[in-house]
Amino acid sequence: MVSDISLEFPKAKIDWVVEEAYVPLVKLHPSVDRIIPIALRRWRQAVFSRATWQEYSHCIREIKKHSYDLVLDSQGLIKSAVLAKLARGPSCGFAPGYARERLAGMSYDVGVKIERDQHMLDRCRDLASSAFGYSAPEKLNYGLIKKYTVSSHTNKALILCSSAQKKKLWPANYWLEICHYLSSAGFECQFTWGNQTDRDICERIASSAGGEVMPKMHLGDVAALVNQSSLIVGLDTGLLHLAAALGVPLVAIYGASDPLKTGPRGDGIIKRCGSKNCFPSPDDVKAAIGDILTTICNGDVY
Repeated sequence: MVSDISLEFPKAKIDWVVEEAYVPLVKLHPSVDRIIPIALRRWRQAVFSRATWQEYSHCIREIKKHSYDLVLDSQGLIKSAVLAKLARGPSCGFAPGYARERLAGMSYDVGVKIERDQHMLDRCRDLASSAFGYSAPEKLNYGLIKKYTVSSHTNKALILCSSAQKKKLWPANYWLEICHYLSSAGFECQFTWGNQTDRDICERIASSAGGEVMPKMHLGDVAALVNQSSLIVGLDTGLLHLAAALGVPLVAIYGASDPLKTGPRGDGIIKRCGSKNCFPSPDDVKAAIGDILTTICNGDVY
């Protein structure tokens, strides 16, 4: 969305309100003029704290600091719609019945009807192009710094086996099989984690299949790790989409959500395994990895 808008309006100043944990990711896009961090998740844990209200007040002042030609909410949630209404400018988002939460769709000054059966990336781009009155280019442009060329690749495979949603998790014994396969193919597996439960799972897999469990890392450092990896194998998470945006070869494992609506998209090699309510088998994932390795060996990757 940001790339599309800045291509159509090169002089546009684009501010982005984002949860504080994701600020490092937004910083990766050169067309974002100002980042306004919020901490709704953290504030909810200390609602009556004086520090919470001081931070909240400061955030509201930042949101109201400038007048905007348009305030765009692509999340379609009540919490994001409230923030959009706090800003100084006409708000625009998905119309009622098309937003993720109907009350959010009812709150915007301008509601746009974007069909819900599309991929989420297309829905967001269509929302922006409708709001600003331009035709989105056919080619995707995430606007991020591209990863290294194949000749500079290492043999690091990043494993993303953690998820905040239990329904998205893949059995640990499946991961063991995949990591053994990667090791036999000459890869060194690296594991990232978000909490102690995730770390325990990663350590259990690494202790049997080999590999390195990374220390606790900030999101910006994890993003750098993604950018430097030769291959990503992971569940449906934001980091998987970042890998796609950076052009890193990846295998996406689905089972709880629909890859046709939320699957990673980009210019690199992307293999999607599984579908909604149907997780793939280890053999399915190993076949996808094998296809990627064959493509790389044939020199079909720039």
